[in-house]
Amino acid sequence: MLQFGRLPRRENGTGKRLAFMMCGAALMTAAGGNAWAQELDYGKYEELFGEAVTMSATGKPERVSDTPVLMDVITAQDIERSAARDIPTLLNRLSGIDLTHTSSSSQELGISGYQQAIGSRVMVMINGRQIYFDGFGDVFWSAVPVELQEIRQIEVIHGPQSALYGFNAVDGVINIVTFDPVDDPVNSASARVGNHARRDLSASVTQSLGEGSGVRFSAAGNHADDYGMIRTASSDATLQKDSNRRSASFDAGFTAPNGARLGLEASHTDVTERSVVYDVFYNARVIIDSAKASYTANTGIGRINATAYYTGMRAPWVQSLAFRPFNVNDRSSVGQLSDLFKIGPSDSIRLGGEVRHDEMGAGELTYGTLTGDLGAGSAMWEHAFSPSLSAVNAVRYDYFKLGRDGQPLPLNLYSNEDFDRSVQGLSFNSALIAKVTDLDTLRFSFARGLKLPSLADFGQVEHFQPQYYGAYHFGNPSLQSSAIYDYQVGWDRHLTTLDATNRLAVFHRMTMRHMGGAFSLINGALVQGMVMTAGSVADGVEWSLQHKTREGWTWGGNYTYERLHEHADQGFADDLPAHKANVNLGYAWQDWEAGVAAGYAAATRGTVISGLAPSTVLATETIKGHTTFSPRVAWHGNDQVTVELAAENLWPYRDSTAQRMEASYYLSVKFAY
Repeated sequence: MLQFGRLPRRENGTGKRLAFMMCGAALMTAAGGNAWAQELDYGKYEELFGEAVTMSATGKPERVSDTPVLMDVITAQDIERSAARDIPTLLNRLSGIDLTHTSSSSQELGISGYQQAIGSRVMVMINGRQIYFDGFGDVFWSAVPVELQEIRQIEVIHGPQSALYGFNAVDGVINIVTFDPVDDPVNSASARVGNHARRDLSASVTQSLGEGSGVRFSAAGNHADDYGMIRTASSDATLQKDSNRRSASFDAGFTAPNGARLGLEASHTDVTERSVVYDVFYNARVIIDSAKASYTANTGIGRINATAYYTGMRAPWVQSLAFRPFNVNDRSSVGQLSDLFKIGPSDSIRLGGEVRHDEMGAGELTYGTLTGDLGAGSAMWEHAFSPSLSAVNAVRYDYFKLGRDGQPLPLNLYSNEDFDRSVQGLSFNSALIAKVTDLDTLRFSFARGLKLPSLADFGQVEHFQPQYYGAYHFGNPSLQSSAIYDYQVGWDRHLTTLDATNRLAVFHRMTMRHMGGAFSLINGALVQGMVMTAGSVADGVEWSLQHKTREGWTWGGNYTYERLHEHADQGFADDLPAHKANVNLGYAWQDWEAGVAAGYAAATRGTVISGLAPSTVLATETIKGHTTFSPRVAWHGNDQVTVELAAENLWPYRDSTAQRMEASYYLSVKFAY
């Protein structure tokens, strides 16, 4: 059973807030000053302050109730009680999260109103390492190289955070924080079986390497049959692909005698599955390798953090009826440096810089090799006016240089010189947090984020075969970034009689321009080129109420209303449910736990393709509102063994035009050693 974020505040009163502020300097000394550092001793400070702590909001360590942003936290205990088998299922039970399934094993996720295939507006990270791919502008959730038992907490920030994280963090940030191999050993194994030929195995083992050092190894293998295809024509059925995933990861930390910390991470995932993009079926194999190194140390000029990482994604084959088989390579290298320091007891400053290099090649899909080089500088200032009133201001400048080389294909509209250009822009975040009473906290924020087109948007070349368009689809090197302006007000109140946290938040978000396509005839061939189109406005209200405890009853619920107003019809307005609600209820006693999570999403619409060229038609289809119902019961035989029975989607439903999510049943056995 799942209970989310915003733990009840157990420390109230001005005196205790003053005590926490005095602890703040010690906390900053004990933790890295970088938003992506893992060296914060989460367990110690959670026990000290009685709630979750984070560094994802401002780049400095703080407890969640003090952050200037609207943040939800899914804890390790929440994950254990959820019976969820993947991260998107966990996230979908939060307010403001929209999820659609593009097959039985692949998903698209958005925050607060916007969601589109191959165009995510959410920055997703593991311990601060970006797993959002600039080449495609998307997140491959099934290939995320982390197992659920490794996760300490998942931090979800609602609203633009480009001033801290750069381009594309315009609807929010999701940071998956794993257990530290030095302070939090994870030694566990699990096996899960179920219908649809579900077979999941995973294991993690942690080994101490001496005082202040440790290493964790994890491995997993998953399989499930591909089910739920809406269209069963023989041509589409040839693209059915069972989901298979293999993953291995390595995480190590080393502490020097002077307190400096070195972290090393590496991972490998190999996934095959079917998916659907704009109602076009395809299947693919995706292999992702990554490596990361970080170094954190106290110096005379502050807490310095340096991070470097590499991520390589390759798809050896991608197949579809719409275009001939092709392969994709997407590689990125990133370097980050930051300095966190205090100027007196009331002011914290964080200065940061980032460089990155991206390149993408995909034969006839993205002609030649596309490259993007980025340089950025950022600054954050947090000032405490009093123990109950503080403000945070952050600004970042990004400079992006585009390039392409290779030999043009027939009908190509652009030369390599057309790609010799740059895109730059300024992002900022400003927030005020007021603790108006011991039980009430108000947050006011304003932000400007930037959405940058992906490398594929800039330079994609695609020749659709006659059964669809019989057309070429081109990118556009002249595309610009789009500015997103966001206004938010949030109110948190701790209800002492219920020992629960109540939140009400409203937002107003303006997207100045979107990317779209316009058809034309060139040399007798139908060509669609990417262009900048009219913008839109999103308004929404989010409400949640949560009660959490380790024993006895746990319960909670949330409701989201979100509505898009387009300046020109591009299909966004009804692509996501206007109304969405979740409830959870559970009880824990002695060796047993039981719970249920249920959700409702209102009707939406989706795109369908019908007819053969030249009479191919793009149309919309209504997707009915649906309810999900997922129960769980677990027995803890002892401290080492847990047996769990769970189900998902007891009432089958559709959240896309091409996929039906059917009931799934699981039996899991978990071992701790």
